[in-house]
Amino acid sequence: MKILHITESFGWSGGAAQALYLARELRALGQENLLACPEDGDLGQKAAADGFEVIHFRPKRDYDLRTAFALARLIDERKPDVLQAHHPKAHAMGLMAKFLARHKPVFVVTRRVSHPIITTFFARLKYQSRLIDGFIAVADSVRGLLTAYGLPPERVRTIYSGTDPARFSPRPPDPAIVEELALPPGLPVVMLVGNFSEHKGQRVLLEAAGLLRGRGLDFILVFAGRGTDSPELKALYKAAGLPEEKGRFLGLRDDVEKLLTAASVSVNAAVKGEALSGSIRESLAMGVPAVASDISGNAEIVKDGVTGLLFPPGDAPALADRLETILRTPGLREKFSGNSVSLVRDGFTTAIMGRRTLEYYRELLGKRGGASRPV
Repeated sequence: MKILHITESFGWSGGAAQALYLARELRALGQENLLACPEDGDLGQKAAADGFEVIHFRPKRDYDLRTAFALARLIDERKPDVLQAHHPKAHAMGLMAKFLARHKPVFVVTRRVSHPIITTFFARLKYQSRLIDGFIAVADSVRGLLTAYGLPPERVRTIYSGTDPARFSPRPPDPAIVEELALPPGLPVVMLVGNFSEHKGQRVLLEAAGLLRGRGLDFILVFAGRGTDSPELKALYKAAGLPEEKGRFLGLRDDVEKLLTAASVSVNAAVKGEALSGSIRESLAMGVPAVASDISGNAEIVKDGVTGLLFPPGDAPALADRLETILRTPGLREKFSGNSVSLVRDGFTTAIMGRRTLEYYRELLGKRGGASRPV
């Protein structure tokens, strides 16, 4: 089977990582994978270094006619069995290209976010077109969003995003990270891994951290992800009245598995848009207890009281309460750690994601007689 993955992703993100993980797993299962993405972007460079054929694809907008024609020519030349769109512009371009191409591959669209879908004519066409053979939702909550929008339930399959247990597994604190971050012995580390934005909720965590300081709790607060080394986040930290020496602002990192070895608790404080937090999934795989906002798919992996604790989105006092519970109860952290590692290995690995995705492709191809047909 030949799969053409398309994405406009330029910078590194959870969605870009998942596209690459999926291509790797499908290759391991004997399938041929091509990636159409910005050649000079993070995903394009990583995929090429990993031995994948990368074809330049960088639409300027949702409906970029020149790029759609180029993609249609590529489809006719390479004749993929499956075309999978991993991001919104790729979704729109895939629709146009399949309409224009003579060769008609099975077209699968992945939905990775929980933002409400707008209801304009073109938006409805983009989601309800019969040119799309199936949707992959990365969480049941996202699947519910799509079916509520009017998509038939049989056209939407939940396939959880995956974590690589070979990379993310329990281990002692990495000495180099402990030294780099100048972590005092025995002092808890509260870590939020996520790109800096209003949606990701760094502001909520800062407010909660201020409340915890007022209760006499001492800890190091670590932020990692694109923009977390920015003057804006540092200014928010200072405005929260937190001690300068207790904050760490790391920016984008490619060694998250090493960073997480130093974390006492991992936080997801997203207020909207989150579907299934990759940083929380990775934290749980490493046995790091999690506190996450009860938004979209977070509750599907952070089982409240079993693998971590949930709090209402945007509620800083509630986040402070949950963090205090975990930081003051070592036995609870140990319980969450063991449960979370088992949960991820049983249902949220990249290998499981790859197998389930390939099964879905075969099911969709089977409905069309086993092969894509020119129309």
